[in-house]
Amino acid sequence: MRGRRAGGGPRVDSRACIDLPRRNWLRQTARWLAIGFVAPPALAGCARALRSNADSVTVYTSVDDVLARTVLAQCEAATGVAISPLFDTEATKTTALEGRIRSERERPRADLFWSSEGFAVRRLARDGLLAPIPEGVWSAWPAPHRDPDRNWIAFAARARVVVTKVGDPSPTMWADLASPSLAARVQRPASTMIAVADPRFGTTGAHFAALDDAWRRAGDAGVEVPTLDAWLDGMRRNGVRVYQGGNAATVDAVARGECSFGLTDTDDALAAIARGLPISMSLPRSLPEGVSGGGTMLVPNTVAIVRSGPGQRDPVERVLAWLVSADSERLIADSPSRNLPLGPARSVDLPYAESDPLVFDALAASERAADLAVRAKARLEGSAALAAGVGR
Repeated sequence: MRGRRAGGGPRVDSRACIDLPRRNWLRQTARWLAIGFVAPPALAGCARALRSNADSVTVYTSVDDVLARTVLAQCEAATGVAISPLFDTEATKTTALEGRIRSERERPRADLFWSSEGFAVRRLARDGLLAPIPEGVWSAWPAPHRDPDRNWIAFAARARVVVTKVGDPSPTMWADLASPSLAARVQRPASTMIAVADPRFGTTGAHFAALDDAWRRAGDAGVEVPTLDAWLDGMRRNGVRVYQGGNAATVDAVARGECSFGLTDTDDALAAIARGLPISMSLPRSLPEGVSGGGTMLVPNTVAIVRSGPGQRDPVERVLAWLVSADSERLIADSPSRNLPLGPARSVDLPYAESDPLVFDALAASERAADLAVRAKARLEGSAALAAGVGR
């Protein structure tokens, strides 16, 4: 359910989730949690039986372990392909797996890279480490969510959000987090106002790079927006803490009262709400009302074929095709992560929406993201030497 706070900012809170049709929230959440969000025994047994006579496909994935294992178990049962996943930690996420694919360039060990964000696959494609997506799968996917050069497909998106305690007002613009009046918005301001995940890993750095690109272009067009470095400086003045535990840690920091505002993704926020934590989430705009393409950033999953991977091409392509199928997107949308489908079959009932997602040059942002993230962390923590020029 999507509501609006004063000023027009969309929000979702724990009470709103309770008001959702029970068949679409409570029943789905209870079902997933009751089974531990793993494949049913019959399905798992079917997948095991197939392993003896199916080609194996190795999938490197930065998607949350429980979600990925459930989706891949369904994929095994549907395709008859045995899948061996390799995961990474919550804190390092896609960054470490991208580095591993690069280090294995001369002898690849992964067949597919299922990333929880889109910047890494763009960089890998730029450097020639990916193979073409099958024409039939690629051409059937909506053009805005596929690589024109057939290197990757984007699907099942999260959104970047701000979490607050239930009852506290949320920012309607991302720029509001740098406002000197931010503390006045909260009845019980924490000593540290803002929680941010380490931008060197995961979606936080990608978000900063996207904002930097969008604000640069908007500023050049005469739109009143901050520069990234001014925004980071403003958050530091308001009191910011960089958490090493990823986006989930920022949600927990707000729920515990350590911080008043937390930057995170919808999956972590909704999982916390489902656990009963007293938090709300809102989707601030990146650009002023009336500027098209100025909503919050969507963070899609992406899948790509690793060039010269060890698996046979046919089973690799079958796994990829299933991951971007309607069945896969519905499964992820119905899971506790509640991701927005991006493919042709989008008829799902979710507790949030973003009709005007942020538009930015994703390739340009991805190329700057790694260096910018290091400098952004330094700027947030007050290290002037390293932070110099973060938004230039």
